[in-house]
Amino acid sequence: MAAGLMAVMAISSGSAFAAGDTQAAWEGYATNTASTAACATVGGTGKSDTHVTIFRPHINPADTATFLSMQHLRAALTFQNSSESTVHQMNGAGNYTAFGINSRAKGFTYTGTYSLSVSPNPVLSTTQVINVTGTLTNYFNTAGCSVTFKAVYVKRID
Repeated sequence: MAAGLMAVMAISSGSAFAAGDTQAAWEGYATNTASTAACATVGGTGKSDTHVTIFRPHINPADTATFLSMQHLRAALTFQNSSESTVHQMNGAGNYTAFGINSRAKGFTYTGTYSLSVSPNPVLSTTQVINVTGTLTNYFNTAGCSVTFKAVYVKRID
């Protein structure tokens, strides 16, 4: 599991695994509350499916764009906020670029949209708990597949 998530992070940002990476991150669980019929062939998209997740918001000027990751049993995705300049910390509606590892360890990239509510807004480095609810479209690069979820995160302790 951890290896899959680490591989996704490595694909998404060459320096994400750098020993000096100190960007704040929050860890938690996301539970799907709904999905469209187009998701029927995509594992882990059913109602009540739960995933380990990491939320890495852009807080400081030197931070990367906001990322939200979802780790499935046999695959993983991380969603990079492509709209950071207009939709800070993914709070609202915008575009994402996803980096994934499928169930056969093949990496891939695709795009989609999100509509999320992030609370508190904005997230600060002192924030201890974050709640995120919303929808990700084109989930796992599947046309018409939209997943709605709710997630709670606690600040990572380094």
